[in-house]
Amino acid sequence: MAEIGLTADGERALAEAQAYCQRTNVAIVAPEHLLAGALRVLGDGGADGLPATDELDAAVLASQGSSEDRLDANVMFGSAAREAINFTAAGVGRAGATEITAALIAAGTIASGEVGPMFYGALGLTKEELLRRLAG
Repeated sequence: MAEIGLTADGERALAEAQAYCQRTNVAIVAPEHLLAGALRVLGDGGADGLPATDELDAAVLASQGSSEDRLDANVMFGSAAREAINFTAAGVGRAGATEITAALIAAGTIASGEVGPMFYGALGLTKEELLRRLAG
């Protein structure tokens, strides 16, 4: 079996997920951070119809909160975020592909079922609508 890796924008999506945690002083990356990070990278890359950065920021805050205490630990991926990444990687492998892009991270994280409904509600979208926007 071929090794599955991240594309450059896939790596940026993971870095953006961690950056969301750093900005909000949260030590554990949740699936919502992961999805927001991927959507942010796609939006920055010119994808149309996706939530704007300020909408993503608000949805992350609404669903994951923040702390006033300065983060003094390394940010780590939580079990639900790891499950979303593993779900995505498994789908990529079943499709015979070897690269995970930011778009695949976003779609896979949504399809994994790991993202809580509060995140979608804060965006004013259903997960089905967000998947349609990703595909379009």
